[in-house]
Amino acid sequence: MICHRITGMVSFLCSRKQRMAISKLQAIIECKCPRCKKGRIFTDSAFNFKTGRRYYTHCPVCNLKYEREPAFFEGGMYFNYAMNVAILVASGVATYVLLNDPNQWVYFGVSATMVVLMVSFTSRLSKSMMLHFFGGVDYDPKAEERYQNSLKEKA
Repeated sequence: MICHRITGMVSFLCSRKQRMAISKLQAIIECKCPRCKKGRIFTDSAFNFKTGRRYYTHCPVCNLKYEREPAFFEGGMYFNYAMNVAILVASGVATYVLLNDPNQWVYFGVSATMVVLMVSFTSRLSKSMMLHFFGGVDYDPKAEERYQNSLKEKA
């Protein structure tokens, strides 16, 4: 919901030509398929902590196979690590500024809490980034149409 509001504001503020340039970023943030940018990567919401990190094996819209090779998404841990470091630094700076340099245990508590609260979002985002940056798939606006035609031909 928050991602839709952010990307909606960005779309509203940008011209049509600029919107096309940010479509990859929007697809990464919303965890959409890199080929059709319509199908979802994950089966459930990020707020479902039990099954929130499960992903489809294929795109429900264009049938793109998400896992390019065995353990493909393991490379996403580097993106996840970078995002967690950014969260730690930001929470440390915010703690310093807002609480006027408290005890070291306060820093640890705030930082650990932030990382735990954000783990579902960072893991999903890192998988989405891995798929978009290293998946070797380009945007194809007619991918959905081709998949639907192939289903009709089989029937």
